[in-house]
Formats: sequence, structure tokens, C-alpha cells
Amino acid sequence: MKKYILFFALIFAIYINISVTLYTQVFKPFRKLYTIQTEKFEIIFPIESRRTAENLAKVADDIYYKYSKILNSTVRGKIPITITPDFNMFNSAAMIIPSSSIILYDTNMDENFTSYNNNFEGVFIHELTHLLTMASENTGLATKVMGNWASFVHINAMPFMIEGAPVSMESFTGFGRANDPLIKQRLRQDIFEGNFRTPIQASYVWTKMPYGNVYYEYGGLFSKYLQDRFGMEKYNEFWNRMQTRLHFSFLIYNSGVYGAFKKVYGIKFTEIWSDFQNYLVLTDINPSEELRVNDKETFINDIASYNDTLYYIDGDIGALYSYKENRNSENNKKDLKLEFLIDRGSESLDISKDGSNALIVSYMYNGGLYKYIIKEYDLNKKIRTKRKWFDLQYARYFRNGIIGISKDLHNSVLVYINENNEKEILLQANDNFGYGFPAVIDDNNIALIVTENGIKHIAIFNYNNKTLKYIDTKDNTLNYVRYLKYSNNKLLFSYNNNDRFYKLGEIDLNNNSIKLYTKDYSGGVFAAVYAGESIYYKGRFSEFDRLMKYTDNSSITKNFTYTDKTINKYEFTPQMELGNYNAFKYFRPWSMWIPLPQINDTFPFLVNGLGILSVVASPSANNLALIWLGYDIPSKFLQTELTVTSFSMLYPLYFGFKSDVVYSTHNYWRLNTYLAMQFVINTESDKVHFLLEPSISGALFSEFVNPQTNTSSAFTWKYSSWTFNVSLKASMIFRVQTDKPYRDDLVNITIYPTYSIKYNKFAIDFSTKFQTRYVPIRASFYGSYAFATNTAFDGSSTVFGAREVKAPEEFYSYVKNKKYKSNYFLGGDVELLGYLSSHFNLSHIYFDNFFASLSYRFAYYSKEYMHSAALKVGFDASIPVSGYQNIVTGEPYLLLALRLPTSLDKSVIQNYPTLNDIYIGFGFQMSW
Repeated sequence: MKKYILFFALIFAIYINISVTLYTQVFKPFRKLYTIQTEKFEIIFPIESRRTAENLAKVADDIYYKYSKILNSTVRGKIPITITPDFNMFNSAAMIIPSSSIILYDTNMDENFTSYNNNFEGVFIHELTHLLTMASENTGLATKVMGNWASFVHINAMPFMIEGAPVSMESFTGFGRANDPLIKQRLRQDIFEGNFRTPIQASYVWTKMPYGNVYYEYGGLFSKYLQDRFGMEKYNEFWNRMQTRLHFSFLIYNSGVYGAFKKVYGIKFTEIWSDFQNYLVLTDINPSEELRVNDKETFINDIASYNDTLYYIDGDIGALYSYKENRNSENNKKDLKLEFLIDRGSESLDISKDGSNALIVSYMYNGGLYKYIIKEYDLNKKIRTKRKWFDLQYARYFRNGIIGISKDLHNSVLVYINENNEKEILLQANDNFGYGFPAVIDDNNIALIVTENGIKHIAIFNYNNKTLKYIDTKDNTLNYVRYLKYSNNKLLFSYNNNDRFYKLGEIDLNNNSIKLYTKDYSGGVFAAVYAGESIYYKGRFSEFDRLMKYTDNSSITKNFTYTDKTINKYEFTPQMELGNYNAFKYFRPWSMWIPLPQINDTFPFLVNGLGILSVVASPSANNLALIWLGYDIPSKFLQTELTVTSFSMLYPLYFGFKSDVVYSTHNYWRLNTYLAMQFVINTESDKVHFLLEPSISGALFSEFVNPQTNTSSAFTWKYSSWTFNVSLKASMIFRVQTDKPYRDDLVNITIYPTYSIKYNKFAIDFSTKFQTRYVPIRASFYGSYAFATNTAFDGSSTVFGAREVKAPEEFYSYVKNKKYKSNYFLGGDVELLGYLSSHFNLSHIYFDNFFASLSYRFAYYSKEYMHSAALKVGFDASIPVSGYQNIVTGEPYLLLALRLPTSLDKSVIQNYPTLNDIYIGFGFQMSW
């Protein structure tokens, strides 16, 4: 019985968290949507995606029945699939709560991601597998009555299994990530460095760069390993066990997925994980320490060069660095130079022919949606030029304009934009082809990687006669080729033709020969370029990238021929009947409901009754509502709550209503509501943005009732008063993020004006935060001013309600004893921080960092200056007991604060300190 009580409590916590965090913008505002019906799916889309929708409708049912048979699972009812062309980054999602649905982004895939024989069908199979494993009808009657949440799979399955099954199914026909040598290399690099992730680290708790989502990679390869070694029947039995039986133990490797695995396979999970590691081990990997250019641990997104100077995008802080060997003969550390800050999300880099300008591709928010932006920088002045372009990846200088990879829905196209901003499509969209890594050879020829039905090729496109030719090696050398660059009159690339590590390749176009360097180096060889006569590249290691210099000459040379290739644009003639999308039919509160104990944080025993939680959402995930209906037993009153979040208008709209009883020495009921909208105003930099959040809120209150003398139902308590406030939150935020915790560059300036309509009073709060990555110090300064009324020193105002800022807690007793009152206060702190990185778990608890800080805190109130010293100690920890999100994840800390005397007068310090001068508190968020 205890296990089932735990199950209900965990499910409640999981899906309040998931429902709030997974839903985001999907469409541009006010989209008219259409539908196509198949036997198993309703496909929802705007008219721009009709081609994609019709093509999917032709194969969706067959794909469903194929993988339903493979996984021995079915999904209840008709499944809505939303297709959106408005989200310009390749992605997709499967929604389990409140009911089964799929969202597919109708945009092109970066060909460096992996290889599918059909990109769109590949991601559809991935998301469909989520439903077949996490929303399976195998779970029985409970999910049929109460919804998909009522399955033990949400407690048992960890992220490496939740994502592992879809990655293995997307790879079932020979392509996909579980067959990609790059994914295998990442795990093998971890093994080589003795840093193979534990199952817990592969369960959403590994937060370090690079490539923090290790559960896709570990999970996909692990699931494929189980399927290949033990067969699909056993693998399906394993999932069925997780879906129908609860496995909980305080010993982590006897709990959840680990306990289910032992029951089905008869092997301890730690043993199979060790076998999995041994299966991936490679021998004869060469150490690469001697190839390092310097000791800088970084994250390199792309590399380019001009003459003897190399440039690279630093993805840690978001900066452009240059490297020149022997730039400074006295100090080789100065060979590396930070040129200027750029977007942290910058993806690709190109240098102009004369070395004076740089093209950098990054992505930016457009409201809640993404789009790519190409910025040009003057390398001499270290500023942006006036030129910019949008919606291209891999932008390169070509002739008097640029080329790049654009999209036609989910297909890629090669595009040239001339000096007059006129666009010309060079290679057309086709479902069987994808394009990536264009490399300009000269004004007539462009090399690029073309993926045809999952197989990669290096190709040469001639601009004058518009012809395309494959470089044909007559073998599998280039099947998984990546990172094509033209440098020093050579085509450099990374290749992996033997399922080991990526190695360096070099093509001489003048004599039709390929040089293949043969040594497997730790870190692999990626994004290689010449700088002067030397080859530099990115080494990708377990936790960092490094800039490397290639010095080995072990190689083989082979000749190649050219093969002509013609790529025709897709042909599409609309054929299927379209219906109009009806959103109201998905308003089904009864499709998911959870009976739960009712929580009231003012009630002495916390739980004051029972209730039902329901979640309602559109299948397009742009509207979400949480509904609570409960009965307050002590007060014989309905405790209700409705929260609505809508992304239909580009910026999120929030609405809430709540009724409950406030318990104190005298009780009263309250009905409160709010309406807010959050405008995130993005600049063309991911380091600076502005936030505006206007809101209105109001409440009705009953008379005060003495619970000792009045035990009547709260429905009989008479209305007494009301309040109504109008507020605005306005922020300017500059942030340079780093991989090190608590060490970002940060300037955050926020003001919070509030007007009380009932009292005709106005107040304004402000807060500022400052932090730098160079020294472990941060500071804040804040305050509040109320016109013609008292300010809220402790953050609670009878006029304005809860305020945004409050003074340090250790001053509250002192101020209360002094009976101070004032219409303003100022406060702040200066904090010295330190942390110790850790990667270990104690049973279910995973520890990421331990931290401590020493701070000086101060406040000025009622014409008196108060100050204190405070110590915080805590840790960054997670408990991976749920699916996508950790139920417990955060930075709990203990705070010890001591109010300091304001003078050394004997009468003051004689009885110092008292208990009122000491404050002990707890918090759950250390980072800003």
C-alpha cells in the first residue's frame, strides 16, 4: 500500500512540473488550421504545410501498424498530429499528458545531426515510439478511465529508456542515431577518458557541456544493444513490466527501471551496464595530448581561417577567438586572443576573401519562435556591419553575396543571395536529399555535403552551368562524412568509414586524389582548416573541446572519379480532402483526472481535504489549463483553482482563479484572480533582452471568523472587502553565460510599479543584480517606495499584497521591536561565492555541485542603517525518479545570518547578540 501512496504523490509532482514546462509557442498568431483524417491519426496543419501533411497521411497508418507490431503495443484512440512550419529549428515532441499527441516541426534538419533515409518520417517514428511506450494500452483499465498518467511507466522509466526506445526505433532500418558512428564515438571517448556516464547521469542529471542530453545517446545505443543481444520479445516484456508493475526501493539499483530489468532479464542492471560499456570499447586509440595547441578547455562551434590566422566560435561564453602561432614570441598564451563577444548560440563561421569580415550564423527568438540570423562583423573594427540576412544556415561568402542552406518546409535548399539581396535557388528541395556544409572553392564552384536517402556524399556544384557532381570513391569512405572545409586549395573533411573515431581527410581537386589520414586520435578530428602550412582542428573530448594541431602523416591516397547527379524539385499536386480544425473537441477535462489530497499552505496540518486535478490542453500544445476542484473539510467549502496559459498570441498569456480559506487566528475565505501577459523583447543578440509583464489582479474577502466559536460552513461567511491592483514588471537583462555555475556575467535591472485601485495608492519596487565570470563575487541592490503609505519591509503589504522585494530576514525582529515604519527602504548585499564540482550519487540523490557563500547584507529603513553577515552552504542535487523531469531538482541551502551592531557603544554591545539578532533559514535557489 505504501508503494501506491508514493506513486500518487510522485505523479502529482511530475505532471504539475511537466505540464507547466513542456508547452511552448508552436504557431504564429491567428493561424487558420486544417485537418486530414486517416484511420489512426488526425493531422492538423496550416495551409503552408499541406504538402507535408498529405505525404505523411499516405504513410502514417502503415508506419503505426509496423512499429505497433515491432513493439507489441497500441495507443488508444485517434492520435492528433500537429505540423507547424513556423518553428524554424528542427525538432519534434510527443505529448503524453493530458492525452496522446505528436508535434512535428516542418523545417529542415541540419545534416550534421545524423542520417535518416527520410528525415520527416524518421522524426515521426521517434515521436510515435514515445506514445507506444509511454501511452500504451498495455497499461490496462486505469489509463482508460483516468488518463495516460495512471501508468507505472512514468515512475519506472528513466530518460535513457524513455528516449532510448525512440532512438533505437528511428534506427531500426539502418540509419538514425543508434547507427551513427559519431554518437558511438562520443560514448567511446567517455570510456577512453574513464568518464563513462552512470545510468543515473544518463537520466537527465548530467548538466555539463558539451552535449548535455546524454540520455539520447546512451539510451539509444543501450536499447539497441538490448534488442540485438536479447531480442525484441524480451525488450517488449521489459517495457510491459515498467508499464504495469511499480518497482520502488530505497536502493537505487533495485528501484524503477533497474528493478524491472532484473525481474525480466535476470541480470543486475549494473552488470548489463558494464557489459554495454565493454561492447563499445575500442583498442588502439592514440592519445592526443601532444596535439593540443594550448590548455584552454572550451566549446568550439566552428572554425575558419585566413592566411596564418585561425578563428573559432567559442560556445562557452559566446565569443570569437583568433589564434596565431607565435603571435607573441615572449608569451605563447597570447597566441590566443578574444576578438569580441557574439551570440552563444552561434553555429557557423566564414571569413571573407580579404580577411576583413566574418559571417556568423546564430539563431534568435521571434516572440516565442526561433529564426536564424546571419550577422556580418568587421574584424578590424570589431563591430557589426550594416549587412544581415535571415533564415540561412552555413552562410558563406560567394561572389558579391552569400550562399547558405535554407528550407522549403522540411527539405533543405542551397540558396545564393546576391549583392542586391535577390535570392536564387541553386539546389532544389527533394524528400530524398539534404544539403549541408557548403564550401566555396571559387566564383564558379561550391563543394558541399549531399545526403541521398541517408548516405552522405561530397559533391561539387558548378554555378555557371548549374551542374552537380558527386566525388565517387567506389566504397563507403564518405558515407558518414562531416565538416567539409575548403582551405589552402584543399577540401578538408572528417570521415569515419570503419565505425571507430572520426579522422582527417583531404581532397586535391587538381589531381582527383583523396588523402585519408589513418590514425584514430582521442577526441577525433573535426572542422579541420589550414592556417599557414599547418592543419588545426577541433577535438571533441568527454567534457570539453580543445583546439588541436594535426602533425601526423600516416595516410593512404586513393583516386576518385566524378558522377553526374541531377536533383529535381519535388512534385506535389493536392489530392486529399481537407477539414477545418475544431479545437473545442479537444476540451475534455474527463480525459485526464487525478484524485489527490488537497493542499492548503495556511492550514496547520497542510492537508485539508480531497480533490481532483484535471489537465486540459490543445493537441498543438499552445493552450493549457490546469483545473482543481476540491472540498475543504474543516471549513465545508469548495477549494478550486484554474490556471490557463495560452501561446496563441505569440507572447504567453496567463490567467488564474482560485477560491480557498485562509487559516489563522481568524479565518476568512478569499476569491482571487489575475491576468498577465509576458512580452519578451529580444534584440539581435542572445546576451541582451527586455521583459515587460503587465498584470491585473483582484480578490474578494469574507469577514474574519473565529474558528473557536464559529464552526459554520465558509459558504455562510459574509463578504467583507475587496482589492484590485494593476502592476508592471519591466526588466533589462544582459547575460554572458558560462558552463561554470554561479559565474555568469550578469546585469539585471528590474522595476515593479504597482497601483492599488481600492486604496488609490502607488508603489514602486526595484532590484538590480550584478555578477561577473572573472571573480567569484556578485552584488545586488534593491528597494521599495510607497506613496502616502508604509512600504512592505518584509515583502507583505496590506495595500498591495505580496511585493517583489523584501529586506533580509534577520532584520525583521529588530524592526518589529523598534516599531519602525516608513514609506521606503533600501537594501542589498555583496556575496563571495565558491563551489566544488561533483558527479556522484548516494542512492536516489545525485550531487552536482557543493557551494558556499559569505555575504555582507544591509538595509536602510526608517532612517536607520542595518547590516549583517551571512553564510550559505548547500548543494545542487537531483532525484531522478520521474520521466523527463526530476521531481526534486534544485539548490537547497542553509542560511545563517547574524545582525551586526550599528555602533560599538557599550550599552549596545553589552547584551549582543540576542536570539533576535540570529536568523536561520532555508532556500532552494542559489544561482541567478
